[in-house]
Amino acid sequence: MDKLEREKIISMLKDVSLKFEALRDAVCAPYGLSSTQAILILDIYHNPKHNKVTDICKRLNKSTNTISPLINRLCEKGFLKKTQDESDNRIFYVDLTEKSKSITDKISIDIEDYTAPVFEQLTEDDIKTIKKGITLLSKVVE
Repeated sequence: MDKLEREKIISMLKDVSLKFEALRDAVCAPYGLSSTQAILILDIYHNPKHNKVTDICKRLNKSTNTISPLINRLCEKGFLKKTQDESDNRIFYVDLTEKSKSITDKISIDIEDYTAPVFEQLTEDDIKTIKKGITLLSKVVE
């Protein structure tokens, strides 16, 4: 594959990613959240037993320099609470507050409802082709 074809594929992936991010942002805006903040909250919601900052960073494949400021902003907004480990001051745990617990199911449902029309436009063959392509791409970038 030549350089131009690679650049075209990368551009297409970037475009699709930005469109999905815009969809998520539209769903999350009424709750006062960006899509990135909602992803962080939903990650904690789905992994309540593994809520150290380092655990979250590993799952989201992000550095603590990226995740810590997000967590701090969400704490300031009242969506998260952060507690320090009593035996090791370097370790912090992050938990949902009642405010975030009350909206996590709603956000998940809204995302499903908002994205459903996108996928309903696809035929079964389209879906198989997309899944096959994404599976192959995922495999080769590992």
